Amino acid sequence: MREDSQNLPLLDALMCHYDELVDHVRRRFGDKNFAHEVVHEVYVHVVNARPREQEGRPLALLKHISTCKAIDLQRATNSRNQWQESVDALPEIGLHHVDGEQVLRGKQLVDALENVIRALPPRCREVFVLHKLEDLSQDEVATTLGISRKMVVKHMERAMSAIRPLWSGAQEDMDGVALHQPLAARLPSPAVIAHGAAKRRTVRRIATMTAMLLLCAGTAWLVDPAYDTRQVTTGVGETSTISMADGSRIYLNTDSEVRVESRLFSRRMTLLRGEAGFDVAHTYRSFVVQANRTTVTDIGTVFDVRNLEDGARVSVQQGAVEVRSDQGQAQLLLANQVLHSSGGQLQRLPDLDADQSGAWRRGKFYFNGTPLREAVREMQRYLVQPVLLSDARVGALRLSGEYDIKDVDDLLRELPTILPVTVKRGVHGVVISANAIPGGNFSK
Repeated sequence: MREDSQNLPLLDALMCHYDELVDHVRRRFGDKNFAHEVVHEVYVHVVNARPREQEGRPLALLKHISTCKAIDLQRATNSRNQWQESVDALPEIGLHHVDGEQVLRGKQLVDALENVIRALPPRCREVFVLHKLEDLSQDEVATTLGISRKMVVKHMERAMSAIRPLWSGAQEDMDGVALHQPLAARLPSPAVIAHGAAKRRTVRRIATMTAMLLLCAGTAWLVDPAYDTRQVTTGVGETSTISMADGSRIYLNTDSEVRVESRLFSRRMTLLRGEAGFDVAHTYRSFVVQANRTTVTDIGTVFDVRNLEDGARVSVQQGAVEVRSDQGQAQLLLANQVLHSSGGQLQRLPDLDADQSGAWRRGKFYFNGTPLREAVREMQRYLVQPVLLSDARVGALRLSGEYDIKDVDDLLRELPTILPVTVKRGVHGVVISANAIPGGNFSK
């Protein structure tokens, strides 16, 4: 498997530069059919021999191999041509002034020859008919059938090997019968042969294009290329909604950034900072979110991912997701479940109630006995001005209730009516300090 993947670039280069390689051989050797034959031999050589390509120069290597193959094939063709020239032409035997016995023997010979010729492979039979019975040159036969001159020679060798024993007997027993005309009348005409060859060439072209498309599709399946990439950001206090073509929606919370990649066989999101919610439409493509060394794979659901300094936080509103750390740990999360990923470890957190899950998408803060230090940390995400706690005592106060995210300033102004605190605004930000009267648990 590793060797195949290493040679894939060379095979890809051959398919992509097929016409260029054919033209390279044709310009040097002057025969397009011969050039196609050479490039086919190069393909077989690459698949079987698996040559190592030169770094960054697959086309140069393929042209070198094509030139060497063409020289080898041309030498072999010249050797066969020398043999072909020595093959005797079919005897021309006249039917004039012969007795009945000779006519009968001539008809029997024509019948026997027809049977032998029809038993030849189709391409071999067509070459014999065109070259020996219709007197076309080897180059003309090659052009008519769309094959190389080398293949014409090979087919003639095979045909003559099968027919020669009959001709040897005919030359001894007959005084020469004109066999061309009666034999040609029983076999397909040049027009029929040419029409069949044209149809085969069309089929071959379609098959080649189909193979190339399948190869490209197979390669694309392996690499899963991205055909559309977007990067969306929000400022402090801003939110945004991204609608995808397949019906999925991405909700981007305050001060967040996400890269959205629509790929051929998948949908991949990278949460670079902040928080995002995902409402996923079911399609054949997988939906994957990556955030701070954590991978979340959708199994048909609505879920949130928050990028933290030490990892990521994942919560599910509907359906289920699979969460996997960069250390290979994996957990399945269901509705209202929460998980914290940090340092390659996955840790389940207490489940959320229905109102708390995804509250920010509704534009709400949801606090349920939340320590004020955590509530202030959540508010700070939507404010440019810093919010400070005077001491640990005020941070331990607990806040409950549902508040509008868009009205964080109003919440801070109302905070002294909810908790025993004092809120002061200054040049350096907002300072929250505890009142002299100790407080406990307060709710809106």
